[in-house]
Amino acid sequence: MKACILPCPAPVESNPLRIVELPKLKPAAGQVLVRVHACGVCRTDLHVVEGELAPRKSPVVPGHQVVGVVEENGPRASRFHPGAHVGIP
Repeated sequence: MKACILPCPAPVESNPLRIVELPKLKPAAGQVLVRVHACGVCRTDLHVVEGELAPRKSPVVPGHQVVGVVEENGPRASRFHPGAHVGIP
């Protein structure tokens, strides 16, 4: 899957984000795998990118406020079924 990762915080002007190919994840118990159609990036994400807020892990894929379609359910995940359109805050 394609993702935009932040290997290390730096000023936005230095283009610190990198588009990479990551392995497809498997949903864990109680989780679903969502094919992202759109993802919002807010000012908090920009604070992380520029190092004003420490990332919780590194590298990090910034962004949240996702909309997409459920692709796969993990064990004990039954609320949303594959093909369901979802929004994630």
